Amino acid sequence: MSNSALSCKRVISPNRNSPRNHKIDTITIHCVVGQMGVDALCSEFSRESKGASCNYGIGYDGRIVTVVDEEDRSWCTSSGENDNRAITIECASDAFYPYAINANVWKSLIELCADICRRNGIPKLVWSTDKNARVNHKNACNLTVHRDYANKSCPGDYIYNRLGQIAKEVNQKLSGVPAGPFKPYQGQVNADNGLNCRTAPVSGNVIKTFSDGTVLTITKEDGNWGCCGQGWVRLDYITKIASAKDLAAKEDSIMDGKTFKKMYDEINPTYNTIDEVPSYWWADIKELVDKGIIGGVGGGRVGEPTRLGLTHSDCKAAVLAKRIREKL
Repeated sequence: MSNSALSCKRVISPNRNSPRNHKIDTITIHCVVGQMGVDALCSEFSRESKGASCNYGIGYDGRIVTVVDEEDRSWCTSSGENDNRAITIECASDAFYPYAINANVWKSLIELCADICRRNGIPKLVWSTDKNARVNHKNACNLTVHRDYANKSCPGDYIYNRLGQIAKEVNQKLSGVPAGPFKPYQGQVNADNGLNCRTAPVSGNVIKTFSDGTVLTITKEDGNWGCCGQGWVRLDYITKIASAKDLAAKEDSIMDGKTFKKMYDEINPTYNTIDEVPSYWWADIKELVDKGIIGGVGGGRVGEPTRLGLTHSDCKAAVLAKRIREKL
């Protein structure tokens, strides 16, 4: 059983079982929660005290490192059953919600997944939003996630919400059929503080900042970046507008995007700290937080504390459930 030739180095972790006891038929993608390079990834997973590893790591610059040989089982997903059949991949990501990966990591991830599939006889990647289908590999599902097996957010919502797209791009490479021509589309900026437009994806110089709600035409894509004619913008902050021939329909589409989100946030606000919770629920929510029943969703920026991330309706449901339980 060979490793991927895409890997630039091999530093084997002591945290593994050799050999694995199941044929490779699954891929599990994780987020590191930090913009780490391959050397830092090697150092992190080489520590025996870490008690964790992965088959491959992808650094922020897109380079790939082998941490556990494919013939061996990594300790990555809190499930021996999953890790014995899966190739596990840790991706450098933002250290804050939604733990986004950059264009370099995205490109390498697609190439690596396609290479793994080719060498291990996996005809295609199949993703399902149904947890039961994933963990039981129903309907040929062969993409799993860490959160299926432990109380974790991994691989973060950025990767999780794009696993269908990842499978699509990998399968396109496996099919050998060139992708069709790119079709430009319009999208609306969804960033309260504005969206930077750069000369190139990831690290290009900032040309200008588009204000929240600006409608742009995306003429091409590169990973999670889109070219709008004036430069490149990060697509995480673009809400795609459905095509429409008449202006009324187009306005309806825009209404369904940013405007609707703003209206929804007004009637169902999110409380990011305990002090923002309404006084009539404050004591109940604080008790649930103190007991660890309610966690958080990660900080907004590196170094920031965990955000509560509870909407008004979430609080109402939590308090109702708590009070009903207390009465029983």
